[in-house]
Amino acid sequence: MKPDTRKSLLAAVLVFLVVALRVVEHPINATPMVAVMLFSAAIFKDWKWKIGVPLVALLLSDLLIELKNGYGFHSATLMVYSTFAVIFAAGYYLLRKISVLQVVMASLTASILFFLITNFAFFYPEAPVADPALGHYPHNLSGIIASYQAGLPFFKNMLVGDLLFSGILFGAYFLIAKASWFVNESRAV
Repeated sequence: MKPDTRKSLLAAVLVFLVVALRVVEHPINATPMVAVMLFSAAIFKDWKWKIGVPLVALLLSDLLIELKNGYGFHSATLMVYSTFAVIFAAGYYLLRKISVLQVVMASLTASILFFLITNFAFFYPEAPVADPALGHYPHNLSGIIASYQAGLPFFKNMLVGDLLFSGILFGAYFLIAKASWFVNESRAV
């Protein structure tokens, strides 16, 4: 098997392993999906893998969450998926050169982007008075502020989760991909 194919398979296996953690109990918003978008954009060379692996992982995990808990797909799914697409594009540009600092900076940037986009009050049904429990905000400055304030408790978990899962994905990939048993082409695979 060619080294690039082995590396793509390794990356895909790592993605599906961490995405499986979305279906088990975890702190809300501490999921691997931002890390998966960044990792996929940076690591996969072939665009079919680069786009296909994270998309299949996201859809499959949302389907499993839907079957298990009843909320894998919801009214904001399109916005969330669109935000992941923005994060994927940002990862493609931010991680052209991969280093620990670049991964940390890309992860922080992606977390902030996700928070800012998905909590923007104008993406929610308009209401004369903010009701964060229902996701209703007036479409004005006070509504925007109320929406961002309601999202702050989840943002902390997201930051931690994004950094943790980015470290796991990139770290495991580079440790395994550099291992002599993995790199050695003379070894039968």
